[in-house]
Amino acid sequence: MEPGDWMGMNMQMTSMMKVALLAITVALPASFSVASAKGKMAPPPGSCAFEKKWIANGTLCSLDCDPKTQLCGQQWCTNGTKISVAPCFSGFCAPKCGG
Repeated sequence: MEPGDWMGMNMQMTSMMKVALLAITVALPASFSVASAKGKMAPPPGSCAFEKKWIANGTLCSLDCDPKTQLCGQQWCTNGTKISVAPCFSGFCAPKCGG
């Protein structure tokens, strides 16, 4: 190889490194902004929070099922408030909360 060939190859590598660095610089902030936007989703109106999930307004659901007695607690979500209602036997309960 001629001495001038090395210089041309060096310039090509430098320009490729600049392009790669620019692509990384643009991609990183974009990925962080998308991730932070996902975590800030607004809950549906009147919904209730249950274990990092939202229960729709007007929903009856069961929770805290005891395998020994087969009894489950039930809650009704109304306008953002969870109201406990009569317990039930696990075979006759409403669907599990958040499930």
